[in-house]
Amino acid sequence: MRRFTESDLENFGTRCFASTGMPLTDACVVSRALVSANLRGIDTHGVARIPAYLKRIRAGLINPRPEIRSSSPMPFSTIVDGDNAMGPVAASIAVEACMRAADTLGIGAATVRRSNHFGAASVYTVPATARGCVAIAMSPGAPSLAPHGSRAALFGTNPFALAVPAGRYSPWSLDMAASVAARGHIRRAAQEGRAIPEGWALDNEGAPTTNPEAALRGLMLPFAGAKGSGIAFMVDILAGVLAGSGFAGEVRDWNVDFTGPADVGHFFLVMKIEAFMPLGQFESRMETAIGRLKALPPAEGVEEVTYPGERSGSTESERRRIGIPLGNEVLRPLAELAAELGIASPSPTL
Repeated sequence: MRRFTESDLENFGTRCFASTGMPLTDACVVSRALVSANLRGIDTHGVARIPAYLKRIRAGLINPRPEIRSSSPMPFSTIVDGDNAMGPVAASIAVEACMRAADTLGIGAATVRRSNHFGAASVYTVPATARGCVAIAMSPGAPSLAPHGSRAALFGTNPFALAVPAGRYSPWSLDMAASVAARGHIRRAAQEGRAIPEGWALDNEGAPTTNPEAALRGLMLPFAGAKGSGIAFMVDILAGVLAGSGFAGEVRDWNVDFTGPADVGHFFLVMKIEAFMPLGQFESRMETAIGRLKALPPAEGVEEVTYPGERSGSTESERRRIGIPLGNEVLRPLAELAAELGIASPSPTL
């Protein structure tokens, strides 16, 4: 593993995306979203995705210069038509619209249609906590998860994120897939040539497997059976059915399906805490809640009781200080891309 500064990785990503004719501001937005995931330790959704994103742009399946349109049927709501834009570009417009509505009305909601993979969902929720808000983000994926009771895929792993300010603590941040494990973790295991744990996936014949390649050809399993399946369906409804984008098996797999645009949708909700109680009072109550949790005795084999977002917050602080670690499985494709584009590869600090 070698370490890189966030600014160097952001600059590299921006140059890569700008090479497609993407406006520099949009290229910066996409690159920033990927590096933000790396900073928080969500490396499966970080700069490792650059080659795959560029592949779809070059195939004409993502519009690098979209004409994004927004409308507001009600003062608190926004509908964004992404015109097949990069996911982070369309998503950032929607989130900012939610923030503006929340600043004046206390709440803002937005749907996005005709978009693409937007990366890690918490990239869009955690920043809202600095503005005294609770934020929710979700987006459906291509069919890879078998609904409870089925042996065929219908939903994606359908990520769901919620972030809340927590006073002197790092923001409380839940970012989870509806599957036992995110599909990106299985793809990463395949790249590294290692097995995956039992219970994560089935092969294409419906048998349990620890082979990541077989899992990618097969089915993901929802966490907690019917409960995880229900959450996957909820994401599909809000960010697919309601958004006017692909739903119930219609989203294309952006890694392997090059027959047309992915048709991904997103849903965002932002609530101003001051609409319910003074922010300082809320943060004090959150500090009390987290303090009580952390005072609990750890279970056997557990070093410390933690809350959602605590480790990601610590990882972000550490990586801002000493750099973002990347292994050869990520660096090799990036170096090949740099040579192809005639740009400098990121320079390691260690």
